[in-house]
Amino acid sequence: MHLRTFPLLRVFVASAAALCCSGASSALAQQPATQQRRVQAIVDDLRVRLEIPQAVRVSIVDTNHLLMSVEPVEPAERSTDRAFALYVEAAFVATLDDAELAAAVAHELGHVWIFTHHPFLQTEQLANEVAMRQVTRLQLALLYDKVWKRAGTKGDLMRFLGPDTQRGLAPGPDAAAKPDSAARP
Repeated sequence: MHLRTFPLLRVFVASAAALCCSGASSALAQQPATQQRRVQAIVDDLRVRLEIPQAVRVSIVDTNHLLMSVEPVEPAERSTDRAFALYVEAAFVATLDDAELAAAVAHELGHVWIFTHHPFLQTEQLANEVAMRQVTRLQLALLYDKVWKRAGTKGDLMRFLGPDTQRGLAPGPDAAAKPDSAARP
């Protein structure tokens, strides 16, 4: 069957294609706005829980070589209120579930907290320490694993998260003693 043989079918196919394309483009146009609202809601929640009074505004961008980054924004004229901008790569945020997104946002808010309290102490490990007030070390570890897989590399979790013992995840001295005592009669 050829479309030239059936002009009505040709019109129908063309109309369906146009409808699908216009629907797809409007869905794609809405996606960044939906992503922005999703990220902003998590930012606002964690910002309050981390007691960060400064505003943090989310922008979804096409590319961000860091995937997600935060930076201070100059205060508006006649204002002393400092604000921050969080830039999130659209393709990256689309791959994150809510727990991973919360971990990523908590890490970036860790940088905000450091900037407002100790601006010369910016480190990834310190940002993660602040983040771990609201998310678990495991959530951050899983996020780093995802980021490193995306980049095709492998990093050192100890460098970014510190030793497990800081968070109480390593077995304590009693755990090592128990097998020995169990072996004794």
